[in-house]
Amino acid sequence: MKHAVYLSILAGALAAPVTAQQPLDAECSTSATQATGYTPGADSGPQAGGRVAGAAKGAAAGAAVGAVQGNQYDNASGRAKDANQQNKAQNGAAAGMAVAGSRNRQDRREGRQDQDAWQKSYDGCVAAKGSAAPQ
Repeated sequence: MKHAVYLSILAGALAAPVTAQQPLDAECSTSATQATGYTPGADSGPQAGGRVAGAAKGAAAGAAVGAVQGNQYDNASGRAKDANQQNKAQNGAAAGMAVAGSRNRQDRREGRQDQDAWQKSYDGCVAAKGSAAPQ
């Protein structure tokens, strides 16, 4: 029983500063969001399946290029035309996957930059409010 009383007092003492700080945090959070246009936790990150979609688009484009090229050579066998089309599709899939991966990395970099700008704005607000508080 004696320990429960001590824990209750300790919990109350720890909760008071957190409760007093919450309005400041919400105000600075809103201010930082308005200043930067970034909302923490709202970022969805890179598109899921982006590389697979890029590979599919690249394969389709490569197959189309292979088909057009195959039609240029009437004397080539059907097997050679099919092999050329398959090769172009594979190369297109690889290129599409690489492009999608590059886009994902770029999106992550931009997301980190937005997050850093928001954090700087938030920290500046908290520091300004903290120094303006009565002592």
